Amino acid sequence: MTEEKMSSYQLGMIIISFFIGSALAINPAVIAKQDAWLAFLFGWGGGLILLWVAIKIAELHPKKSLVGILIDCFGRVLGKLIALVYGWYFIHLSAEVIRTYASYTTTVTYPETPLLFFSVSYSLVVIYSLKVGIETIGRISEVFVPFIILVVLFTFSASLSSMDISNFQPILSQGFLPPLTAGFTTMILPFGEFIIFLMVLPNLNHQNSFKKTSLLAYLIVGCILFIVVCRNLLVLGADMLARDIFPSHIVFRLIPGIDVAPLLDINLIMAGIVKTSICIYASAKLITEVFGLLNYRILLLPLTAFAVSLSMMVRGTVMEQVTVTMEIWPIYSIPFQIIIPLTLLLFSLFNRKNYNHNRT
Repeated sequence: MTEEKMSSYQLGMIIISFFIGSALAINPAVIAKQDAWLAFLFGWGGGLILLWVAIKIAELHPKKSLVGILIDCFGRVLGKLIALVYGWYFIHLSAEVIRTYASYTTTVTYPETPLLFFSVSYSLVVIYSLKVGIETIGRISEVFVPFIILVVLFTFSASLSSMDISNFQPILSQGFLPPLTAGFTTMILPFGEFIIFLMVLPNLNHQNSFKKTSLLAYLIVGCILFIVVCRNLLVLGADMLARDIFPSHIVFRLIPGIDVAPLLDINLIMAGIVKTSICIYASAKLITEVFGLLNYRILLLPLTAFAVSLSMMVRGTVMEQVTVTMEIWPIYSIPFQIIIPLTLLLFSLFNRKNYNHNRT
């Protein structure tokens, strides 16, 4: 099978789309209320550290995927076992994304339509896109990212008359703990999920551009989401921002003179498709490498079907979904986003030091 390749620009657009993902619908920084902007900056900064860890690991293992890196560091048996655990995590993440977008659609747009209908509809698009190839996701992102930037800038400008600068006050009224806690959750959701791109890296045409592309994409997506957080806070105020499940939807509805809510729906659907596609692709490629299969495409349908089934089981009501997302998912993700990557980095640095010592 011909190896799929993508340009640095396409990878950057995919990273932006992936990070925007569910953060447009649910942003953990809002639990800090009037300090949501500060919590986001804390999370953004913490995510930059996790991004550096992932980039450094990739640099120490050129042209290798996460599976190859795990095998290099932990050996063939243990490395493959840990890889399979990551495969579960990627599928679980895809199920969470599917459920988030299906819940959003049935809550604010089509409340009479069954949840399963939207879950299956999203998944069919994901399967078709991946069947064509990962470069298709890159082309989708090339169109989507400029569109979302224009929408964010437009809605920010259109909401200026409804903004109240006093919604930023009082700053740190309850100390640093609430924004730090919300910042940690923001670091995990979505920035810590960058580890998944170690499964995409081998598809990059020019491997040496991975670092620059990732950092630039991270900077852009951070700016986009920071504008969204500030816009929602200035328009809705701290209490309503923290209480409402989908604050961006309320802001779009409050824009005077024009109904722009469908633009948010389009953005969320496109972002959800890209994020789910990357999760399914990463898990399929991971399983293919672990078991030595020839074609990852044979796994797309069963893995996506499993993700849809899991998405229908992982949550009850929308409120329960938000609660688990904010409180349980960050703790659950710590081994995958922090502990194992840091261990990989330490092992990689140690092995390189021993290699250089032996050469001398």
